[in-house]
Amino acid sequence: MPSEMRMSRLMLLLSAFVLAACNAQNRQSGVRHQDFARVAVDLFRSACVLTQGSFESVSKFAAVGHFVPVGKEDLSHLPPTVAEPDVQALWTLERDGGIYYLSLTRDSCSVKAERADSAALLEHFDGLVRQPPKNANIELRAEQSVQASFEIRQVSYAWREAGSSEETVLTAQTADSPDLPVQAVLNLTHRSHNGKPLILP
Repeated sequence: MPSEMRMSRLMLLLSAFVLAACNAQNRQSGVRHQDFARVAVDLFRSACVLTQGSFESVSKFAAVGHFVPVGKEDLSHLPPTVAEPDVQALWTLERDGGIYYLSLTRDSCSVKAERADSAALLEHFDGLVRQPPKNANIELRAEQSVQASFEIRQVSYAWREAGSSEETVLTAQTADSPDLPVQAVLNLTHRSHNGKPLILP
């Protein structure tokens, strides 16, 4: 009987150790994903917002920031969530364990993160949106959440001067699924003002 009790105690201690190790690993993974979210928003601010999506300026930023260009022959092998159908240029960046994509289309600039914590990304994005250019107002364009096997959230804001027919729309989209190519998309688009939401693919 004593030996059985010792065995039971040993099993309990082993189970507790395994559980503690798993919890620690999950906490560490969560912190890393929060860091990935912060980096994604920082890259979006520098690459897309400060340059206003200018092809020349974004290309210079990518070169200085050690982004790796993706060749045209490789674009067709990437999923639409990584490379838009009308993408004109695409770069990748690996930094501190995170993988990011920077892309340009005719009228938009995007940064995507392979892994990112949704709550952290939306918090940092909200902080970015609250710093519009001088004389520009902040106008909500879309805020929606879809729950299927995982949650997809999208929020869009426009920066627009009063009475202007043009606006800059900033959009964040997150998806809580480890099976997707990217978990976060940040997009800047210039368009005519119509007040309608901008739906990302």
